[in-house]
Amino acid sequence: MAGLAATAADIRIGALIRAYRRAAGLTQRTVAEAIGVSAAQLQKYEAGTNRISASALQIVADLLDQPIARFFDPRLHGALEDKAEAERDLLCFRGIVALVEAHRGSCIPTCGGAPAEGGASAATEVP
Repeated sequence: MAGLAATAADIRIGALIRAYRRAAGLTQRTVAEAIGVSAAQLQKYEAGTNRISASALQIVADLLDQPIARFFDPRLHGALEDKAEAERDLLCFRGIVALVEAHRGSCIPTCGGAPAEGGASAATEVP
């Protein structure tokens, strides 16, 4: 599949491979070995940067005990996508917490940006 750019479908399929693999408790190495590629290549499939072949996807679907149609029809995987979205939200939240922790004690402007008394912009001291 060299030379063909990944599409939105490739990105969605890769995300589903990752979500189903994680739900099954399998490592990237285990799945990669089953389809005869490196773990780095499987990571590219999961990220949607490289396209996975139909035959490799069938092996992955069988390994994950999922019908191959589940990777193509959004009506068949709604609950798992909700879980994947929740995982993305949690990662985002953790990033925000890490940012706040890194700047503990710094002066951070409030979201409203309304001037405080005396004309200075409002700011909040992070405890």
